[in-house]
Amino acid sequence: MPSKSGVARATGTLVALSLATAVLASAPVNAAQVDAPSAAAVAAVAATADVERPQGKPEPLKTEGAGKSTFSGAAAAQSAAAPITRSAVIARAKTWVDAKVPYSMNNYRDGYRTDCSGLVSMAWNLGTSAWTGNLDTFADRISKNDLRKGDMLLFHNPSNPERGSHVTIFEQWTDASHTSYIGIEQTPPNAVRRVIPYAYFNNASSYIPYRYKNIIEDATPTNAGVYRSDEAKFYVADRSGGLYGWSGFGVPGDKPLTGDWNADGQDTFGVYRPGDSTFHLSNDNGTTAISVMYGSPGDVPLVGDWDGNGTDTIGVYHPADQTFYLSNDNRVAAYSVRMGVEGDTPMTGDWNGDGKDTVGVYRGSDQTFYLTDSQTSAPVNHQVKFGNPGDTPIKGDWNGDGTDKIGVYRDSDFFGAGKDSDQVIYSVRFGVPGDTPLTGQW
Repeated sequence: MPSKSGVARATGTLVALSLATAVLASAPVNAAQVDAPSAAAVAAVAATADVERPQGKPEPLKTEGAGKSTFSGAAAAQSAAAPITRSAVIARAKTWVDAKVPYSMNNYRDGYRTDCSGLVSMAWNLGTSAWTGNLDTFADRISKNDLRKGDMLLFHNPSNPERGSHVTIFEQWTDASHTSYIGIEQTPPNAVRRVIPYAYFNNASSYIPYRYKNIIEDATPTNAGVYRSDEAKFYVADRSGGLYGWSGFGVPGDKPLTGDWNADGQDTFGVYRPGDSTFHLSNDNGTTAISVMYGSPGDVPLVGDWDGNGTDTIGVYHPADQTFYLSNDNRVAAYSVRMGVEGDTPMTGDWNGDGKDTVGVYRGSDQTFYLTDSQTSAPVNHQVKFGNPGDTPIKGDWNGDGTDKIGVYRDSDFFGAGKDSDQVIYSVRFGVPGDTPLTGQW
């Protein structure tokens, strides 16, 4: 993301957006945190990286002589094998890096064996010390392009399972080329966090990406944004309403969209072109990654994570019969549900925090939101009256607790309510009259 930029506020009710700011883009790794090594340095490390890493077999937590737990804050211990956020996995792993925990198959820290598989077991909070031969049973295989922080790269060598295998925790890519990443690993002489060429210094083709079955996404508060149709530009705000960045995407007359199209945890831009019923979605806020025709003329474009896999996909609302058609693959409808009455405004969101987006409607005649937690029928699970006549309905996870809530936009003012409540918990002024409101996790 760009560095935060200021917003020049005009007197009265208008808010002027400064254009002197960077275009939105994916943030590179902070060199102050982990310096990218030179080619010579990588070669030198690779020459010494192929060391034996003897590891023990599966065993329960060691309860005696394990030492005092060092977890605190985001790394605080939870119930073993309970769902754990990606950030918590990284925070737990870093406690061993910060302590420079020595590599050993005979010693323990926080109850876990201090070898490579012990570090992953601890970071994932498995409640048992696994080894490279069974860590995959706690995870699902993924592709290189799906890697996200807290996932692992596993090399289990059947010909030398206890001394010729290894595993490392993926934290993030160093840049858009995806040729190297920051990994956290337990390796002689001690736990380290460093830049690693993909997939590893040696035996690279044998390292397989996996995702812990109980990992959950980090909850990030939703922030405001606007789309200026005549400019075909998106402007997004930081938490306090300052200009965070802007980017041009689409053409005048497009309908703006925001969503996480590639499951990287960050919302980016998209547009729906009514003239040909085409969605154009961008992963970098500048170029089109997905372009697909879906729906019929007059449909209202929608986006959401309908199946809970971390990726937002498309959908449409057909006003003529108040029917939602939601696609998991951006091609065919996986769900069809009818809800509301003529004149309602369609909405989508994760209203119950289960990781899956469902539908709802806003009825302007009585300023009431009617929301369902089902994708196959339309029971009203949440009904909230909020806002004033003429308001535009919006939604967002205003407090970052993992649940979407309702809100309204009124003449450059965003108002977000608490869960199933009419109490305002988020408010910010951003944009100018005539803008189309947006929300997202930038």
